Amino acid sequence: MDSNTPKAKRISKRLLLIIGTFVLSLFLFSFLAREIWQQDEQQFDRFMFSVLEKYQSAATTKLMLFFTFFGSTKFLFPAYLCWSLYLIFFRKNKVATLNIAAIGLGSAAVLHLVKYIFHRHRPPHPLIETVSGFSFPSGHSFSTFTLAALLVYSVWQSNLVTSIKVIISLLLFSFAAMVAISRVYLQVHYASDVLAGLCLSIIWVTISLYALTKFVAFKKGINKNDEAV
Repeated sequence: MDSNTPKAKRISKRLLLIIGTFVLSLFLFSFLAREIWQQDEQQFDRFMFSVLEKYQSAATTKLMLFFTFFGSTKFLFPAYLCWSLYLIFFRKNKVATLNIAAIGLGSAAVLHLVKYIFHRHRPPHPLIETVSGFSFPSGHSFSTFTLAALLVYSVWQSNLVTSIKVIISLLLFSFAAMVAISRVYLQVHYASDVLAGLCLSIIWVTISLYALTKFVAFKKGINKNDEAV
């Protein structure tokens, strides 16, 4: 058997997992969007509020405020900036920096467009007062999962052992999930908002990385043709 066969199988399994996750996210987002657009079904949202209300306390609210901060622009903008500076000055990788900037800025545009399309109002009784803008999808959820997904992608592109990659990926996803849960606990978003934010993040990152990969391949093809000439 060829030595490349195990590697090819791993790539095939990874590709199937990515495609399956993308299709599932697209289906779930479409389902949530249809429910909100046509029927405004809130049975699931009310159930999640009732579950989280059982855990309301001053200490829990303080903890949720801590997590929700990491989904705000006050954290995300410096985080993207620090990551970009690290790639430029330490990794000497300007291309990766431009890719991150393009996906990050593009995600902001996508988020505002989708929010504008659906015009869903926020829950009527938030636990915090300084909340504005439309509710669907959750910007905190979408932005945090997008950053986490890009970090996970970078981790899997590194030379770390697989076990470390899995641990880091789980930690990043869990932290992003806590940010999403905090938005529902604080009642500034419905559960369907944060779920849609997760789905939209997966859709956006998958399409973006695929497009960038194709663009790089296309550019390499042009350069080879120029060299041949």
